[in-house]
Order: sequence, then C-alpha cells, then structure tokens
Amino acid sequence: MSKGQILLVGGDPDVIRTLQVYLEAHRFSVQTVSRGDEALRRCRQSPPDALIFTPDLPDMDGYRLCRQLRGDERTGDSFILALLSADEREARLAALEAGANEVMVRPFDVEEVRLRLESAVVGD
Repeated sequence: MSKGQILLVGGDPDVIRTLQVYLEAHRFSVQTVSRGDEALRRCRQSPPDALIFTPDLPDMDGYRLCRQLRGDERTGDSFILALLSADEREARLAALEAGANEVMVRPFDVEEVRLRLESAVVGD
C-alpha cells in the first residue's frame, strides 16, 4: 500500500532520480516531470498528495508553478516542498511567498525529506 502520491518537478535529473528511488523504496508512489507545464497538467488531472519542486525549470520558474498550484481549488491544499540550490534568504522567502509549506536547501538529507512527507501526507 502506498503512503501517498508524490510529484517531483525539477530540472536536475540526478536530484530527481535520487529522491524518486529513495521515496519509492519507502512506499511512496512517485511521478517525475522536468517542466512546469507538465506538472500543472498532471496536477489538474490527478492532484498529488505532495509536490516537491526546484525553481530551475526550463519553461517557468518553480515559484510561478507553486503560485498557480495554490490558486487552483484542486491543488490548493496539496503539501508543497521547495528544494532550493542555495541557502539565500531571497530564495527562501520567494518560495514561502509563493505558497510552499516547507523549504529545504541542497545538499539535503533524503531521510529528512521522507520524514517531512510522512508528517504532512501520511499523518493526515
């Protein structure tokens, strides 16, 4: 039985693949996309329990994606985790202002990501 549906959205395939393998090993159902428009389409078709995004998408920045998800009644309550590449105050604030529930900075601990997801998704 799956712990929850997770959508990983990011431009760094190594980061996305690492998270996918780890989360699937811990019984999450994981889908991945590299573009914001594809993430929006998938979320509107079948809203995930949680979404993890990096701001560096090829077609839009992750903050815009986050704002659009928050503004949609189908995805407005989904747990959203922003995964930033640098610990910069402006980036953290931008992610939170866009609607992210949590912000983590790379390098990140995959165990911490899993625990945050379990707390937000499984704990419901």
